[in-house]
Amino acid sequence: MKENSLAKRYARALINTAADETEYLAVKEELEAFREILAENAEFKAGMETLLFSKQQKREVIETLNKKIKFREKTVNFLLSLVDENRFIVLDTIIRLMEELWFEANGIERLNVYTAVALTKKLETKLIASLETAFKKKIIIDTEIDPSLIGGLKVRRGLVFYDYSIAGNLKKLREALLTDTDASTRP
Repeated sequence: MKENSLAKRYARALINTAADETEYLAVKEELEAFREILAENAEFKAGMETLLFSKQQKREVIETLNKKIKFREKTVNFLLSLVDENRFIVLDTIIRLMEELWFEANGIERLNVYTAVALTKKLETKLIASLETAFKKKIIIDTEIDPSLIGGLKVRRGLVFYDYSIAGNLKKLREALLTDTDASTRP
């Protein structure tokens, strides 16, 4: 838990320095590329995350990679600050948290949408506009085809599901009819 809160502070600090979404996305992509390089060699990763390599060796590694890959200055400075503070071990968690914190900082919400069939671009755009009106914030959706749906869709927002499927509407109708029937049979 301590590692997660530490990574969150680093991720938030990095996001706060991003001039705009383009820079945020570029820095995130470069950090992910660096992480992939680390993942390719377990010994190299262990050296960067522990005390196997000195701070100077770690700095040299970053600078050498930067000469080949040409990272943005912000990315290099961030990686070097992780080296200087012996926090390289939280890089994976920082990268994982960046999108969530970027969305939070910019009033964006990611929703999961389950549909019976794939949405066309036109329908997806219309759905996003409707969701943005309903939730009064910018929305990004992840769509998934759910073969159990006959038609319509379901929207998941965190732990809450909104059911706009045919089956969901029929269930609501059934419950309304049963409630009306129960009320009319009472004295």
